[in-house]
Amino acid sequence: MRLPLFLFFMLFASSLAAQKYDWDDFVEEYTSDVERAEEEDLQLHLQELKELSEHPLNINTATVEDFLQLPFLSEAQIEQIHAYIYLHGQMQTLAELRLVPLIDDVTRRRISLFVYAEPEKKEEDKRLFSYLRNDFSSRLDIPLYYRLGQQQENSYRGDALYHRVRYTLGNNRHFQAGFRMEKDAGERFYDSYGAYAMLHDVGILQRAIVGDYRIGFGEGLVVGGNVWNSKSTPTLKTQGGIRPMKGMDETNFLRGAAVTLSLGKHINLSTFASYRKRDATLTNQGEVQTLLTSGYHRTESEWERKRNVGSTVLGGNVEWYNKGFHLGATGYWRKFSRTLNPGTQQYRAIYPKGSSFGVIGLNYGYTRYRFSFAGETAYSSVGDGWATINRASWTIARNYIVSAVQRFYAYQYYSFYASSLAENSNAQNESGVLLHLQAEPLTGLQLTAYADFFHHPWPRYRMTHSSTGQEFMLQGVYTFSSQHSLLARYQLKRKENADVMEPHHRVKLQWTCEPSAKWRLQTTGSFHSVLGNNGFLFSQNARFMLAKPNLTFNGQLGYFHTDDYMSRIYLQQPALYSTISSASYYGHGVLGVLTCRWQSNNGKWMLEGRYGMVRYFDRDEQGSGLQAILSPWKNDLSFQLRLKI
Repeated sequence: MRLPLFLFFMLFASSLAAQKYDWDDFVEEYTSDVERAEEEDLQLHLQELKELSEHPLNINTATVEDFLQLPFLSEAQIEQIHAYIYLHGQMQTLAELRLVPLIDDVTRRRISLFVYAEPEKKEEDKRLFSYLRNDFSSRLDIPLYYRLGQQQENSYRGDALYHRVRYTLGNNRHFQAGFRMEKDAGERFYDSYGAYAMLHDVGILQRAIVGDYRIGFGEGLVVGGNVWNSKSTPTLKTQGGIRPMKGMDETNFLRGAAVTLSLGKHINLSTFASYRKRDATLTNQGEVQTLLTSGYHRTESEWERKRNVGSTVLGGNVEWYNKGFHLGATGYWRKFSRTLNPGTQQYRAIYPKGSSFGVIGLNYGYTRYRFSFAGETAYSSVGDGWATINRASWTIARNYIVSAVQRFYAYQYYSFYASSLAENSNAQNESGVLLHLQAEPLTGLQLTAYADFFHHPWPRYRMTHSSTGQEFMLQGVYTFSSQHSLLARYQLKRKENADVMEPHHRVKLQWTCEPSAKWRLQTTGSFHSVLGNNGFLFSQNARFMLAKPNLTFNGQLGYFHTDDYMSRIYLQQPALYSTISSASYYGHGVLGVLTCRWQSNNGKWMLEGRYGMVRYFDRDEQGSGLQAILSPWKNDLSFQLRLKI
């Protein structure tokens, strides 16, 4: 019986291999709903995923903690994969995922980039420093224009070039170390840097990190940062513990040491400690008015705000898992070297005040076959505030998943490291309910819909009273064949701004065509209407791949016309490897992007170049302040080199 089944699986594997799905396809599909130009968290999230794709997991030996690194896998799906292997033995090929009840076509396509199927080896190399690999990358951005800050005296202290370097050393399982440094455009030298060293899966030591790291436990209500939150793909699993800091974000990380211990089969204990200095604007009395997050040190005033307040953090987490249940507690204490005093404006009155803060939370959950429930409730010493988030997901059938997320973040609650589903940027001053549906009613048709209802009891920025809002989205992707697919999306968002309700209507149509293994064409039309102001953008993408030499070209041309800034339109653009590029356009103009990537046959060398262009027809200059460009043209060049040995 096993042999016919094996042949059946191999037939499926051949069909899967014929439909090539690579990293660029994953990034485009996974981030298709992103509507913001600020992508720092998502950039870091993608960097961690890219690292995992280059060191894939053996699906037969991967643990729950390993699978939790994949954001598109729910707890129920992880349980089903383990149940299948327990009942039927180790997978011989990933095509067997077709027989796992809750794994749909989209998930199977995505997971193929991060796992492989291979019988477990009885004797595994336990040496910490065996099979070490070096990974070095360097990126240089060259603007072909001058900003006002480069032309005026006593403005930007450095040149207009952007440069970053990243290096990692490690093996697949037990050891990894890394180093990074960055110079922003306008800065005089490299003033952002960091390093880490990590041990993983060594005895009871599940993970230990010295240097820069990120943390995320429970639902992210106390500390979060290891799961990307999106309404179109709501968070369906807990955060992933401690992770090394690999990206270039200058704000959202800790610096010190963190460790996670496995105390038996069902209990994990984590502790972390950090000390680092932060940029801040100070009052005349030397108190902190605003903690800055831009990381820029280009001008004398920005230099004066550089790292002028110290921050000490101590905390920990304990988690218990058993038979689908999980229960955990997380807490931290944070001490600043200066007192926080955010000011007297009404919207800032709920910001944290003082110098010492504490937050503690309890997370809980249960997963059983098609049903998953989880939540977290937390308390902060800032204002004696409470917050809770609870979610439930039910897989009605393989192709039908309904879920709901309830959240209540009191305006008195505040956690500096929270990262949970929210309309605002912080998990504070918000309550709401998100309903979500994912369905495949017909072969080739994937539907996604959500409705989010939210309320802000305390007046937000530019508001004089409490406010409410709603957001609705319906998206359909129909795959006609292996060569043609059509995406259609409608989104309505009603949110008050400056005491006026603003209804935003957004429509997106996208046709994707792959006439051959070498070509991929994509035509996109976007429309945005708000308060009678309209905007549209039309773009055409083309990707061309050559096997010999190993070259990939990716180009985009676009035309946009909007009535004003409110009706601006966001567009994803071709980007360098392991990054994402998104920009907003308003006014009247054209845009163009061209990338070229060469990779050696042995995969050790990669060289990339990117050219970006914007030409405005309705203005002779763009930007404002020191960032202003006194021309309707904007041209940029970027280069990236990567070496893996």
